[in-house]
Amino acid sequence: MPTTRPRHSVTETEEISEILDEASRKWSDVPRAKLIRLIMLDWVASGRSPTSRSQARAVLEGSLPGSSALYDRSQDWPA
Repeated sequence: MPTTRPRHSVTETEEISEILDEASRKWSDVPRAKLIRLIMLDWVASGRSPTSRSQARAVLEGSLPGSSALYDRSQDWPA
């Protein structure tokens, strides 16, 4: 399908193959080539992406008395 957006190819290394095998058990009716998109959407929805973690930290930052002095954002994932 024509697009102006970047495309990415993924080689099925052993690690990627294992991830796709696990995903195919969850989404058994989805062709293997389309699983990567579902994996990425699931990753973001479940709060495992760096952006999701950053947003969660922003909400919680300073919620415990005295905790802000212990939190060094420069040592964390980039926002």
